[in-house]
Amino acid sequence: MACELLSGLVASCVGRVSPGGFRPEMLRDRERLLAMMHMEHRLAQTQTQRLMLTQKMQQAIQILQLSGLELEQYIQQELETNPVLDIAPKLQEPAPEPPRDQNATTTSDGSEMLDDGPFDLDSYAHSLIEPHSMGRDLSRNPEADGRREFYENSITKEESFTSRLLTQLRFTASDDRTYAIGEQIVGEIDGRGYFMGSIEQIAQESGASVEEVEKVLQLVQRFEPTGVGARDVVECLLLQIDVEYPDEPELRTLVAEHLEALEHRQIPKIAKDMGVAPERVEQLKTLLATLNPWPGHEYSYEPTQYVTPDVIVEKDEDEFLVYLADTSLPELRINGHYRQMLRTGNMTREEKQYVRDKVESAKWLIRNIEQRQNTILRIARAIVDVQREFLDKGVECIKPLTLQEIADVVGVHEATVSRTTRGKYMQTPQGLFEMKYFFSPGLRKDSGESQSSKSVQSLIKKMIEDEDKARPLSDQKIADMLKTQGINIARRTVTKYREALSILPTSLRKVYQ
Repeated sequence: MACELLSGLVASCVGRVSPGGFRPEMLRDRERLLAMMHMEHRLAQTQTQRLMLTQKMQQAIQILQLSGLELEQYIQQELETNPVLDIAPKLQEPAPEPPRDQNATTTSDGSEMLDDGPFDLDSYAHSLIEPHSMGRDLSRNPEADGRREFYENSITKEESFTSRLLTQLRFTASDDRTYAIGEQIVGEIDGRGYFMGSIEQIAQESGASVEEVEKVLQLVQRFEPTGVGARDVVECLLLQIDVEYPDEPELRTLVAEHLEALEHRQIPKIAKDMGVAPERVEQLKTLLATLNPWPGHEYSYEPTQYVTPDVIVEKDEDEFLVYLADTSLPELRINGHYRQMLRTGNMTREEKQYVRDKVESAKWLIRNIEQRQNTILRIARAIVDVQREFLDKGVECIKPLTLQEIADVVGVHEATVSRTTRGKYMQTPQGLFEMKYFFSPGLRKDSGESQSSKSVQSLIKKMIEDEDKARPLSDQKIADMLKTQGINIARRTVTKYREALSILPTSLRKVYQ
């Protein structure tokens, strides 16, 4: 195929030369011919420059964005995999001598002799325990303590919602047949406490009648929490009304016939249909608010999520002190035994290389942790310098702040500030806040200054809290009130901030008093 193409090109060139002499297209054909004649495979070495992250840089970035608890776990993993790493022992003060007993007398040879006078048993026991608590207790096994803690946490786990229902069924079922049907019913109750199964299907599977299954369901609906086993929210609330407010028939009517209208705050329509005043509907709504539409959530077990601050800010007179709360982080060091092995140990080349790699990895880990702590502290101090007024007066005085502004002050990249503030918390005189909380865009005021969107949200929340509940403020009215304070804000922005605060619109906030 290539030969035929070359022959065609040659013939084309020859044919074009004879009649009219040289033409430009002949030169292009010749260049194509020469290029095809020089086509071949060859190996070539080229040098290029591109940005790559080494493994050490990746570790530095990973450590920087870890929270305090995550960093503890990461260090523990490194201690288990790198034998060169070691935890430096904390310096301990020498144990004080036990206090001399006041009731003791000295004999001729210098020894003490106790008399039979009264003494404080608590003080005496403390004097014996104190020296021991200052040193290391060699009688305790750390591994046994870990297992004991695991068993204790496992034992104290709360009973599940289904187990609670089955326990009540075991005490109330009159016979095995009732318990078997009730067990199927409990199995169809979801985490909210609602019965999601089918009466007909349970009757078919258990060989019982529909009426018998319905009777067992009514038995389950008398269990704790009140309202469990209901098939919808109306039945759930009615079961609770029968127990909590048996003398309120109007409340039953409100739930059974006007719950949807109540959801849309159609108070005048409900009052007209029920033949009562709107104020009475408001009273019934207050009673209804004390009931729980999801009774199963009362017994749902969720492990407690703990948050520990990474930075602590305290005020000392007119200055704010910023320091790291890293007391739980162990102080790492390189085991000196391995350093000595590299100098004098009789090891093979492979063993020496293995130890060198582990020592180098340990050095970089220690260096990256120190760099992380230093970066967090510098960024936290820069944030505190900007938000001093917030730390003194509260969220109404928080200033607009961007990641780039802090990056310029600290002298790092914006991405570094983002990674540093991820999952980190700061304990301040105003409370515990995530470090990202202090960053927010600003709104331009008439004076030319910028005001943080969080402070504007705080103003909107305060306006709604202080409004006349019978005539709540509209979003446009709130925008007009903010403009009188020099804050230019559109109505749709007020709506967005109000929804971010989980505040209902005007029509649903109106209260008839």
